[in-house]
Amino acid sequence: METLGQVAYEAFEKYYRKISKHEPGVLRDRDPEAIHQMRVGLRRLRTALEVFSQTVRFPKGVSIQRVRAVASSLSPVRDLDVMMLALKEQYYPHLPRSEQQQLAKLIKKLDKQREEALQKALHLLRGDRYRKLQQGLGEWLAQPQYRPIANLPITLIAPDILLPLVCHLLLHPGWQVAVDWQGDRPTFLAISDPAPLLQKSGEDLHDLRKQTKRVRYQMELFSRVYGEDFACQVSAFAELQELLGTLHDGVVLHEFFQRQLGLNLREASPCLAEMIALEQTRQWQLWRSHQQDYLTPAKRHHVRQVLLIAPTPLALNGMASAGTISVN
Repeated sequence: METLGQVAYEAFEKYYRKISKHEPGVLRDRDPEAIHQMRVGLRRLRTALEVFSQTVRFPKGVSIQRVRAVASSLSPVRDLDVMMLALKEQYYPHLPRSEQQQLAKLIKKLDKQREEALQKALHLLRGDRYRKLQQGLGEWLAQPQYRPIANLPITLIAPDILLPLVCHLLLHPGWQVAVDWQGDRPTFLAISDPAPLLQKSGEDLHDLRKQTKRVRYQMELFSRVYGEDFACQVSAFAELQELLGTLHDGVVLHEFFQRQLGLNLREASPCLAEMIALEQTRQWQLWRSHQQDYLTPAKRHHVRQVLLIAPTPLALNGMASAGTISVN
């Protein structure tokens, strides 16, 4: 029977290889996808470190803080890549010429910012902090060290790990945006134009997106332990993450125009502002349907229930019959 330690080893090996595979592409900066994939690998590695912090013993060079620092150095580059791609392909072709000229100025400024952010990231990747992280991961994979809990069957302990994480997500204040509770029933406030609300409460929704992504990554570490309902919930969290990200993009575009060009988007580029507003309204309506669903007792019970797999007799017997991991 597979143990928690074996699942941990597989996760760390997978993300170590993913990071190492895309590192040369990041250093050459010939394909933005390399930056995206390396950042994903680092974020998933950080999630694995959080989930398995009581399972493994890592060398000093490997820490959540160090992984977060490296991933954070790539984040501005990736965010600018995504923003410029949307501006160039989704909006620019559909604007009048005068607004295209304004947008071209913004894209030029963003491209310069990207180069500055990339150089900072490359400086970190060529430095000791990243080298020690890579070296520490390689050493651990060659000679892994575990804590006693690593020998427990994964089917026995997975619910204990995942349930607190998911319940914490369900308590996030982002679910309460534009909701008024009267007794035990929520009233969803009518919002015809979500832009002002997103400017005011967008940070709660953006943080909900980040937390949803983190929980999704954590759940994916245990996907093979569960069945189809679990896989569907992971996919649902991925969809929710994408939706909240699109909502946030509109807020960021408004801020970019104001900060980079000193212009109000609605005044300087009314057609672009209208396109963004229409997309935000569409995404807001989709979000509201998810929000309403996740604030029902039935949905929350279902989300919790998919994590509560009962250990089979084979899993329980596995504690005695499975080979144990050496604990140092």
